[in-house]
Amino acid sequence: MTSPPQETPKQPAQQDVVEADDESAELQEAPPEQPQNAWEAARELLEHAPESFTNQGNFFTGGTPSFGGSLVTGDQHTVSGGQVHGDVVTGHKTTIYQIGSAFGTPLHGSGVVPDTELASLAQVFQDGPAFAGALSELRGLRVLVLRGLPDSGRRAAALMLLHRLGARRIRALDPDIAPASLLKGADPADGYLLEDFTAPRSRPLTEMHLFHLHETLTERQAHLVITMADASHRGPRHFRWTPPDPESVLAAHLRVRLGAEDCDRIPGLLALPEVRDFLEKTRPIREIAEFAVPLAAHTGDEPDRERLTAFGQAVVSEQVDRWFGDPQLPLREKAFLLSLAVFDRTPYALTAELSDHLFRRLENIDAPGRKEGIPPFGNSVEDRVALARALLYEENEQTPWGPVPQRMAGFGDPRTPHTLLRETWISHPSARPAVLLWLNGLAVDPRPLVRTRVASAAALLASVDLSSAMGRLLGPWSESKDFRLCLLAANSLVLAYYAGTAAVPRILRDWCQDDNGHRRWSAIRGYALLGHLMPAEALDALALASSRLDEDGLTELVRATLAGERDRPTDHPTQFEAVGLVEAAELLLLSPAGPTVLTALADWTTAAPELRSLALATFLTAAQRTEDGQDGTPGRPTLLDWFAQAPRTGPGAPAPITTVPGPGAEPPVRDLLATLWRTALGDRVYGPAALQVFRAWLTSSRAEPETESLLAELLPALAVTDRDVQRLSHLLRTARDAAGPLAGAPLGRLLSDLAPH
Repeated sequence: MTSPPQETPKQPAQQDVVEADDESAELQEAPPEQPQNAWEAARELLEHAPESFTNQGNFFTGGTPSFGGSLVTGDQHTVSGGQVHGDVVTGHKTTIYQIGSAFGTPLHGSGVVPDTELASLAQVFQDGPAFAGALSELRGLRVLVLRGLPDSGRRAAALMLLHRLGARRIRALDPDIAPASLLKGADPADGYLLEDFTAPRSRPLTEMHLFHLHETLTERQAHLVITMADASHRGPRHFRWTPPDPESVLAAHLRVRLGAEDCDRIPGLLALPEVRDFLEKTRPIREIAEFAVPLAAHTGDEPDRERLTAFGQAVVSEQVDRWFGDPQLPLREKAFLLSLAVFDRTPYALTAELSDHLFRRLENIDAPGRKEGIPPFGNSVEDRVALARALLYEENEQTPWGPVPQRMAGFGDPRTPHTLLRETWISHPSARPAVLLWLNGLAVDPRPLVRTRVASAAALLASVDLSSAMGRLLGPWSESKDFRLCLLAANSLVLAYYAGTAAVPRILRDWCQDDNGHRRWSAIRGYALLGHLMPAEALDALALASSRLDEDGLTELVRATLAGERDRPTDHPTQFEAVGLVEAAELLLLSPAGPTVLTALADWTTAAPELRSLALATFLTAAQRTEDGQDGTPGRPTLLDWFAQAPRTGPGAPAPITTVPGPGAEPPVRDLLATLWRTALGDRVYGPAALQVFRAWLTSSRAEPETESLLAELLPALAVTDRDVQRLSHLLRTARDAAGPLAGAPLGRLLSDLAPH
C-alpha cells in the first residue's frame, strides 16, 4: 500500500516565480513532464545567446575560456582610475546668464558664446553630410530647427552654421521658455542658439511661430538655430542632423594636438588596431574628441596600447554611472536600460514589454505600496533608444515558422550590457531583490529567446559574484522540480564558463555527485555542452552518474535508443536521468571530442553492466542521427559519414574493444565503429534495437549509391564469426524482401558472399 504523496515545500526559485505571476501569468505555462531534448536545447542556446558568447571561436567547438576575472576575449569590465584629462572642445556647453535687477530684466535670459570657443571649434569641426543642406536652409529662412541624437555634435553644428553665415556675436538663449516668447527681450546679436529646446505638449512649436521668428530675425539681420532631440519635433521646417565620419573628426583633433610638424603620424595612428576597434563602436562626438588626447600622446609601447584599449571601457563605465546617478532620469527608463542589457540586439517590443515588469519591481523597492499606472503610450521609441545610446535597425528574427521582420534594438558599444549588469549587481545592491524576482519570473517564460537571455544574464552575474548568483539563482534552479529551471541552471553554468568563471568544472563535479536527482541532471546537461573542452572529466562524470541507475533506469536506457519511444512521459525518478545520460553522451560523441568519446564507449562495453548499457544506448542513439539535406529530407547517417572520412586501417581483424590509442595517436575510428556495431548487434538486450537501426541504414542506401558502397565496405568488418554472418545475411534478406531490391551491385554481391556456409 502506497502512502499519499507529501506536499513538498516551495523552493526559493519557485517562490519567486509565483510572486512574479501576478504580472506575467499570461506568459506562464504548465511545467513539462520531461526535460527538453538535449539536441534541441543546445540549438536554442546557440541561436539565442548574446553575440558576446557566440562570437567566440570556442563556443561549442573546442578551445578554452579566458580565466582571471575577465569576460570573453579579455574585455575588461573592472576599470579603475579611468580618468580622462585634457581639453575637450566639441560638445562643451557654456552658458552665461545676464541677470539684471527687478526692473529692466529681459524676458529672455541669454549669454554670449565666447569667441575662444568658436575659434577652437572652427579648427576641428567637420561638416558632415548634412551640413551643406542645413546651411542653405538657414541662409534662406533665417531660422532652422536642427534635430539630432544626443552627443551627435548638433550643438557644434549649430554654432558653425551661424559662424559660417558671418555671425560675429552669438547668443545662447535660455531654453526654458514658451514658443510664443522666443527672442522677446533677448539682447541684440547677429546669431542666436536655442539649445536642447523642448516645447510643452500643450504649446508645441508650430509653423506660425517660425513665421514670426523669420520676421523678427529679418528685422535684426540675424539667424537662429534651434536644436532638439531627434524625436522631439515632428513639425514643419525641421532638419535632421547627421554627424560627420568619426575618423575625420578624430583626425581633425589629432592635427590640432600634434601640430603641423607631426601631422605625418596621423595615418599610422589611425591604423592602429586599438583605434580601429574604438571607431567601429557607436561613438558620440565628445568621446572621439576625448580619445584624441591619449592617442596624440601614443608612443607605441605596451603601456600606451593598454591605455588606448582601456579608454573605451572607462567611457562606458562613466556613462553607466551617469545613468544610475542621474536623479532626473525616470526609474522606468533605468529599468529599460537594464532590460536592454539583458535583451541586447533583440526585438525592441520584447525589451520594452519586459522592462515594464522590471520597473514594477524596482518601484516596489523605491516606494513600497505605491503602484501608479504605466502610460501605454509614453516616450517615442527613437527618444528612448537615443537616451540609451543604442541603435534601432530592421532585421529578420528566426522563428519556428520562418524569418519574421522585426525592429531590433541594441547598444552601440557591445561592452555596455555587461557593464550595466555588473554595476547594478555590485554597486547598487538595493536593486538586487527586484532583479532576482524579474529573472526568476522570466525563467519559465515559454519563449526560448527569453529563457536563453536569462541564462546569459545569470552567467554574467556569476562571473562577477559567484556566491550570490549560486545561492540566489543557479542553486535553486538546479534542484527545482521544473525541468525548465534545471536546464536554465545548466545553460547558465555553461555560459559562465565562457565568461571566465574558472570554478564551473568543480561545480559540475559536485552537482554530479549530489543526492538530488534534478541537480545531477543539471550537471549531466552541463557536461553535454562543455564536455568537448574537458572530455576526460566529462566521461568520468557520466560513468559515475551511470552507477546510480537501477533496473528501471537501465530499462529506460534501452527505450531511449528507439526514436519513436523518446517522447513518452517518464514515471520513475531515475528514468529522466537515464535519458539525460544518453543525450549528454550522444552530444559528446558528435562533438569535436568524438574520437575520444568513441574510444571510451568501446571500453565501456567490457565494464560494469550500467556502463555497457550506457555505451550501447549512446551509440545506437547517435546512429539514428542524420545530416538533413537542403530540402529537409534525411540524409546519410552521421556515423556512416564519419566512417567514410576516417582513415582506413591495414588488413586484419578489427581492433580489440579494450584498445586505447597511445599518446598523440589517432583512435582507429573505423575499427571502433565496427566493433561497437558487432557488440550491439550481438547483445541480448540491445540486439533488437541495433537490428532496427541497421535496417534503417540499409533501406536509406536505396536512394544513394555512395551510401550503399560505404555499407558494403563496413559489413565485412562486422562478419567475423559464423553467428555474425548468419545475422547479417538474414538482415540483408529481410531488408530486401520488405522494401524491394537493394540499390545495386555492391550489396547484391555482398548478399551472395554472405550466404550461409
